[in-house]
Amino acid sequence: MRNSLFAALAISVTADMASAGTVTLICENPRREYLVSYDPSLSTVHADDTPYRVLAVEETPDRLVVVGLTVKDGPTFRLHILPNKKMELFAGSQLIQTD
Repeated sequence: MRNSLFAALAISVTADMASAGTVTLICENPRREYLVSYDPSLSTVHADDTPYRVLAVEETPDRLVVVGLTVKDGPTFRLHILPNKKMELFAGSQLIQTD
């Protein structure tokens, strides 16, 4: 009973987050701070005013991760929204930065 209640709650939180609109987080790298936003209804990610192309959305009841490409053949990104918010940038197969 307790496990099924927890599973239902986790699904509800994920559904609410997806339907709630834009999710934002403030990221900081060695050079500066920047705002990242994800709009699930438009399937877009923006870093400040720069749009990033979304390739995939990995969603389970307890996890939401958006994967895509930055601009000008730059690194790929993994935007973690659930359970913890963070942005990871990859070049090739190497993690080069976590914000």
